Amino acid sequence: MASSPNLVNATAFQRLAAKALDALPSVALVIAASLLFSLAGGDDARALGWGTGAVLAGGYALWLWIWEAGTGKTPGNLALGIRTTGKDGHAPGLVPVLLRNAILGVSGVVPAGPVILLVSNLWDKNHQRQGWHDKAAGTLVVDVRAGRDPLLTGGIRSDGAADGVRSDGAAGGGAGAPTGAAGAFPTAFGAGPGGGPAAAVPPVTAVPPVTAVPPVTAVPGFPAAGVPAAPSGSVPVYAPPPGSVAQAAASLPPASPGFSAGWQPNGTPDPAPVPSVPAPAHADDELEMTRVASRRSSRAVRLQFDDGAAVVVTGTALLGRNPSPKPQETADQLLDFADMGRSVSKTHLHLQADSNGVWVTDRNSTNGSAVVTAQGLREELEPLRPVLAPTGSTVFFGDRSFTVAPA
Repeated sequence: MASSPNLVNATAFQRLAAKALDALPSVALVIAASLLFSLAGGDDARALGWGTGAVLAGGYALWLWIWEAGTGKTPGNLALGIRTTGKDGHAPGLVPVLLRNAILGVSGVVPAGPVILLVSNLWDKNHQRQGWHDKAAGTLVVDVRAGRDPLLTGGIRSDGAADGVRSDGAAGGGAGAPTGAAGAFPTAFGAGPGGGPAAAVPPVTAVPPVTAVPPVTAVPGFPAAGVPAAPSGSVPVYAPPPGSVAQAAASLPPASPGFSAGWQPNGTPDPAPVPSVPAPAHADDELEMTRVASRRSSRAVRLQFDDGAAVVVTGTALLGRNPSPKPQETADQLLDFADMGRSVSKTHLHLQADSNGVWVTDRNSTNGSAVVTAQGLREELEPLRPVLAPTGSTVFFGDRSFTVAPA
């Protein structure tokens, strides 16, 4: 089992020793064939032995070429725990392996030429990632004992075979499956309260109609002329329920003949109604309706990196080899991440803590980023488009990664 989930470049010694072991069978076949035929005696037998050995060595070289192109394996690679891959971390293919080995063969015209090529990764500024022949062929050599085997875990940017995720995101729903708990992604970063992403709100399509109740134009027990008709557009009046005070008043005997509603029996009009006077306002009463004060919930998330380091993000943060904000941009934290392989850009990610995880935005990085949820759903990040990485998910940036956990 690899001791690190990252890719680890093979050392110059591993590359040189693996090629030496790969060459041993060819040399052994040629020597064995020549010795067998030389026992028969004569120059012709000796020449036939050398020819037979060369044919056998050529067959071995053909088998070795096809095997390495399809699996990244050779006898030497297996013995030293290394694999040959393409730039994407998949099987290198026939043409790159052929070109790589052809350059090694041509370098033999120079004394120690193959040895110099095999250790030329020592002079590679990109953390000894490629030798000169690897740069020409577009190949990599990785140590699968000290790090992750990209051939078995979906390539350069993948979360490993344990989740069954391919680099194209076909497993578990494929690329583009929603990763956010809310099921919708914001279109602009920092549109929500406190600088966070805004949640989508569905529009109101219609309001159900209110059925009007026909107004009551007369009260039972009183002359119809004494009660004016309800004006158009007035508030609906409902019939009094049984047993109520209004129902009891309605059951009283009708007024005396000759007197209409609004007059006393002695012929005098009813006294004018006393207008209601509003109660004096209390000193603590507000002139407007009380508003609910918005309180920002405590948001913090813990990032557990693949090298064992951990950091808590409580607001916004920039992550990279040497992160720095843009003009007129602020960030609560600057997370310097030392990446010897230089697969991480100077300012690789913008992070925004959220109660459900962390919003991740790729800042036009060179090697890209991806979010893989705990369920195995993978989404490649588009530059400057925030994606929610829920708690329990893994964020890959370049060849490195971190897991999102509660603070």
